[in-house]
Amino acid sequence: MNRREWLKSMSALAIGAIAGPSLLAVFDAHAASQAPAARPEFFDPAQYSLVGAVSDIIIPRTDTPGAVDAGVPLFMDQLFKAVYAKDEQARYLDAAAAFDKAGGKPFLQLSDAQRKALVNKLHAEALATPKGGKLTPASDFVLMTKKLTMLGFFLSQPGCTQVLQYDPVPARWQPDIPLSQAGNGHAWAVEASLKI
Repeated sequence: MNRREWLKSMSALAIGAIAGPSLLAVFDAHAASQAPAARPEFFDPAQYSLVGAVSDIIIPRTDTPGAVDAGVPLFMDQLFKAVYAKDEQARYLDAAAAFDKAGGKPFLQLSDAQRKALVNKLHAEALATPKGGKLTPASDFVLMTKKLTMLGFFLSQPGCTQVLQYDPVPARWQPDIPLSQAGNGHAWAVEASLKI
């Protein structure tokens, strides 16, 4: 083994030692959210309803289950309870409170069209903020909720097996095939889990 290979190995080992416990905590939060008797422990009922409504806008039910069907709000609840530090918990709850007031009245009192319009507006605002710029708390809430919704959904069984391609026991390894032959245009579940 030459010096470069040794440095790569040691770097990977160091990153694994640092990231490993956090990744395990994410998987633990997902497992806790899938328990039959699981109930929200971090969010109060109003916050839990708000998170559920926004995650349902981000990944709605179509011909496949949506975020709420996949248990994303409960996953987020468990993630905040078990993984996030107190300052990050407070940041998210403050952002949620600001978001709830951003539509002129409480978010859950808005019509479905108004809810979608508000989420889309704040999402576009967050994406238009220059790198390193300061997000408004309401747009920060939408962006954080989007990231966590996608993480929770694609860790869930419906996300992995019904949206992504899933083959629990592949027949053979084909390292180089045209993309058109790789499946029906969906990314593979294994690839998504490795990129997270």
